[in-house]
Amino acid sequence: MTHLPNDDSDLINFLSQHCPEVPPASPDLEQQILQQVKTWPQAPLRNYSRLRLVLPALAAGLVAAAIVGYRALIPPQPSPAELASLETFIESNWQATASSEHLGSDIWHFTELDSE
Repeated sequence: MTHLPNDDSDLINFLSQHCPEVPPASPDLEQQILQQVKTWPQAPLRNYSRLRLVLPALAAGLVAAAIVGYRALIPPQPSPAELASLETFIESNWQATASSEHLGSDIWHFTELDSE
């Protein structure tokens, strides 16, 4: 609270002389306040309780969706049988590509560089 400067004594004297008296409090004022509090509507509290239930459920759903989505992006690990099949496929194709039977084909004639 700011204090008034002491140099304004005329204002201080005026306010002291013309200060109104505080009216006496009603003897049943406390009972009136308590009665008004008891009759206060409590409907808005229900909305907050529903909101307290919905927000955690929504957050849990989003976390679950993120976990499921992340797991869907990770490819499954192949079985040993699938790895063996893939290895034999790559070996057979590599040997067929590097074999001499394809050197006489037209494709190799177009891809060879002239050394002239």
